[in-house]
Amino acid sequence: MKNISAILLLAVLMVSCTENKNTMPADTMTKDAADLALGLDRPSGKTADFSVGDITYSGKVSTQYFGDKVKDGFSIVCQQDEPYALLQATFASEAQAKGSLKPAGGFYAIEPGEAHIALSGAKLGSQEFVTKEESTGSISVEGNKLVLKNLKLFSLDGHSKTLNAEVAFR
Repeated sequence: MKNISAILLLAVLMVSCTENKNTMPADTMTKDAADLALGLDRPSGKTADFSVGDITYSGKVSTQYFGDKVKDGFSIVCQQDEPYALLQATFASEAQAKGSLKPAGGFYAIEPGEAHIALSGAKLGSQEFVTKEESTGSISVEGNKLVLKNLKLFSLDGHSKTLNAEVAFR
């Protein structure tokens, strides 16, 4: 009798667990954990446009914190899903994301008063385009809006793209 009861209990638990529609898939839990580790804010419902040459993209806006929200890195992200395109502006800290900024020479070498801009996407080829010290154009944060005007970005193989964007992030 105990064996039959144990088997029935096990069967009920298995059916109950497989039919629970409120469970979260493992990939969703992994993404949520990664978002928390990076300090990724959920998209606010805001969208923004950015253009590269004659192609305009429209994507969802979010922000990221790398470590401490006050003293560590801060990014503004604008991502279009189809076709995929990603614009990311990274600053030494959120407090440094203001005024007119110089292009940073690299993601890991961002100084106060600089911004590292990265651009990638399906229609842009297989390489990422980023700011270098010789990037021309302008980078500014006016209030809660990132403004990029005629910003020249470079790929590792020396190709360049010109980027324009206005991204309200709050």
